[in-house]
Parts: sequence; C-alpha cells; structure tokens
Amino acid sequence: MNQYPAPTRKFYDLRDGRISAVHFGDTAQPPQLVMLNANGFNGYSYKTILEPLGVHCIALDTRGHGMSELPTDIAALKNWYIFRDDVAEFFERYIEAPLVLAGHSYGAVTGILAMPLIKEKVSGYVGFDPVLVPGIGRLFNRMPGGRRHMKLRLPIARNAGRRKSTFESHEAAFARYKDRGAFRGFSDQALRDYLTGGLVPDGDGVKLACDPLWEQAIFVAQGHNVFKAAPHLPRNNSHVTFAGKYGAVSFRSGRNAIAKVIGAENVVFDKERAHMFPMHDPDYAAGRLRAALSQSSS
Repeated sequence: MNQYPAPTRKFYDLRDGRISAVHFGDTAQPPQLVMLNANGFNGYSYKTILEPLGVHCIALDTRGHGMSELPTDIAALKNWYIFRDDVAEFFERYIEAPLVLAGHSYGAVTGILAMPLIKEKVSGYVGFDPVLVPGIGRLFNRMPGGRRHMKLRLPIARNAGRRKSTFESHEAAFARYKDRGAFRGFSDQALRDYLTGGLVPDGDGVKLACDPLWEQAIFVAQGHNVFKAAPHLPRNNSHVTFAGKYGAVSFRSGRNAIAKVIGAENVVFDKERAHMFPMHDPDYAAGRLRAALSQSSS
C-alpha cells in the first residue's frame, strides 16, 4: 500500500492556454519545489523521485507534453525561449514564496533560461544532465535549412521523428517500451509513471500526448543561449549532475562555464551515469533534491 498522498492534477491559465501540473505531497502546504520534465517526458514521470521528498512538489508538463493544453508550432520552433516564458509566467502568476527549481535534460536548461526572470522566487536549483550545445551548434541552427538537416542527421532527432505514437492500450505501450531505447534501465513503476502522464485516449486506443514531431523539433531548436542566463543561478544553493555514459549531452568547456558560476564542487560529471539517470537511480535524484530543499530552509 502506497504511504504517500495520491498525486493530483491541476490546470493553470497562461497567456495562450492551460499548463498542466501534477502535485505531489501535502498540497495543503505551500509548494517547496517545481520540476521540469525532459523532452518527450512529462511531470508524472518523476513520481518515484518527488513522492519520497515528503513536501509539496509541483511537476509541470511543459508545452506540448503531458496533459498541457498549450499550442505548438513545429515549423516556428527555433529555440527554447517559449518554454522559458511559460515557466516565468507560471512563477509570476502562481508562485508566491521562493522555492527550489529542478529540471531534467531540456527541462534543466529551460529552468536556467528562466532564471533571470524568476530568480527572486528561486531559493535553489538542481539540474539533471542539462543539454549544453557549443556555439557552433547554435550557429548551425540559424543557418538556412540547418534545423531540417539536423532532423535528418542527428540520431536522437531522427529517431524521435520516427517514433510510434499510437497503441492499442497502455499495456501494449508498456510492452513496446520495456527495456528498449530511452527506457532501458527503467523500473516497471517508472515506465508506468511515464505512460500514466504521457498517453491520452485515441479512438479505441491511446496515443502519445507529446507529438513525436514536436519532440524532434525541440531536439534541433538550439538557438537559445543557456550560458547568458546561467550567471543568475543561485550561487549558494545550486547543483548540476552531468552524465557521460554512452556519450554526453554536454561539453567540457560548457560544464566548466557552469562550474564558474555555482562552484566546481557543485558540478558533477559522472561517466558511469546515463542521461536518464534520475529514473535509473531515483534515490540519487531525490537525494540531490532533498539537499537543495534542506539548504533552502536553513
């Protein structure tokens, strides 16, 4: 029997639609943490990490993900600033007291991009393997045909665009994903959490809430500059874990740039962890969040 309160889902009005949020913990108390999902994932995917914290946590479904009802324009997506703006608006309208902001992969980058706009409401930051792209990659993104070329040449983007999106049932989706691709190493519970927050009805079956072509577009929309926003991270309560197993989604000088802001002791590059390590090792991820929460309350 689960000893934790049942998660609840709420919708919040933004400028052009509603963003979905899953609330974990004691929702009678003020929120202590906001979590931003990885590309193609959703807020409910982080249930095994957020529930054990024992505090009120909000896991947002970023635009085009989970149950959020926000418009998407695949052709127009050139950078991740639209996600930054969504987070900033959510904080401005619905967050009162400073709290910890955490994110995974593109969600970790989105959190950093939003920091100049929300830093007065952020008491700590935890990043799980933020995607860092060197300047030449951002330049290529702005070249005519650059994003189209990357959709064809970048394996992670190419594979996302080909992803099967419809299934006969939740169980059929579970069987399809178990121990495959990005889900290799997930516990059954972690995979079911992803499916709970990531599948919507589709006729007699279900489909992915995140359109694979939107996921693909996000991978190649690298026109933003995370390093310009990074100096606004909380200097006394920030921690970033980068992963290196099977290849890194960051680069050395980029990691060093983050370390110069928050301190080298607060940046870890772990070659034994893969990009999806928060799901592989939820105890580690929860521990990093717990440390940030403790520092915020001290």
